[in-house]
Amino acid sequence: MTAPHRRVNANRAITHAITRTGAAGCLLAAAVTWALCGAGTGVQKAQATPRALSCNACHEQIVTTFVQTAHFKTSAEATARSIKGSFAAGHNVLRTGVPGIHFKMEQRHGAFYQTGVDSSQSRARTERIDLVVGSGRRGQSYLYWRNGLLFELPVSYLAGLDRWINSPGYTDGTIDFARVIVPRCLECHSTSFKLQQERRALQYSREYELGISCEKCHGDGRRHVQNQSSHPAEIRGKYILNPARFSRDRKLDNCALCHSGLRDELRPAFSYRPGERLDDYLLPQSDRDAPIPDVHGDQVGLLRRSKCFRASPTMSCSTCHDVHRPQRDLAPFASKCLACHQISQHPMAARIGVRMISSCIDCHMPNQRSHAIQINTPATQPSLSFRNHAIGIYPEVAATILQSGKER
Repeated sequence: MTAPHRRVNANRAITHAITRTGAAGCLLAAAVTWALCGAGTGVQKAQATPRALSCNACHEQIVTTFVQTAHFKTSAEATARSIKGSFAAGHNVLRTGVPGIHFKMEQRHGAFYQTGVDSSQSRARTERIDLVVGSGRRGQSYLYWRNGLLFELPVSYLAGLDRWINSPGYTDGTIDFARVIVPRCLECHSTSFKLQQERRALQYSREYELGISCEKCHGDGRRHVQNQSSHPAEIRGKYILNPARFSRDRKLDNCALCHSGLRDELRPAFSYRPGERLDDYLLPQSDRDAPIPDVHGDQVGLLRRSKCFRASPTMSCSTCHDVHRPQRDLAPFASKCLACHQISQHPMAARIGVRMISSCIDCHMPNQRSHAIQINTPATQPSLSFRNHAIGIYPEVAATILQSGKER
């Protein structure tokens, strides 16, 4: 395939993702692969300053904790601080199952690169790491710019193993840099990415904001900031949206934009605004036809299946989650359960004992393996586990916890 044809195909992939349904909802599960012209670094740099910092003047305490969350850190410019994988000698090479083919991660003059090497064919390809996707708590993938488009690099980082791995979707032992990133992926891993048309080809604009910032849930806050600057005594919060005041359905929609699994698009990515009906933007899922949601990416779908959710007229994601701060300690979540469920009424209260106060989540929302993320490695198939948001009774999990006396 010639270089012009490859460029056309890459742009068709973007156009397809905008005008038709079926775009992937998560970068790690993206399935669009198109050929790309020639090797080379194609370095292009853009500045993206999070607007969350403009909220700091009045909401310093909230911003201070929010910038520590995985949401805020879900994408960033590639720097020594944002990239979690090691570039040190002895730790910067990914061997594959094919003799002679490996990948090397290098840092040169303040920039970071991935190089695929095929020694049997005496060829290599290098691309610069431009953007980082993933906070690094579980792992990260990396993107590079080429001709106004973004592509996933073939090597990712897995935190649990603390090592480089093949990026999800890439086949082990192949030097492939051609997975184009469609707008729907970026919609859930950034605040905004504008599209522009150059010579009849769609490209990403250099006007973007990485990470999930305040406006993703509160709407564009520029007018609000201007009003508060000129009316500092104003306490009504004009020209800004407060999701706490939304109906339950709209609260869920705010989260379901990125936490309801793969859904076909009805409108272009980045067109949804907080407080609007998400089913007008993403094709509604049928409870009758939909398979059981995967634990990765469809937390809202799993929550909707829960008896706790169906029995409550008000329960939503924010009932348990505070998106403005990191929440890794399970004990406070258990207190949410105990607000409705009495310990004394639990049929196994005597056997569980004091652990009941802290083990609600491990028993009734266990960590389970995701089948949505497939990672190919030479010898093993690493799996990622996520908290199952289908609140329920899991006898095997409970038995394991009781027998071990340890929480999962």
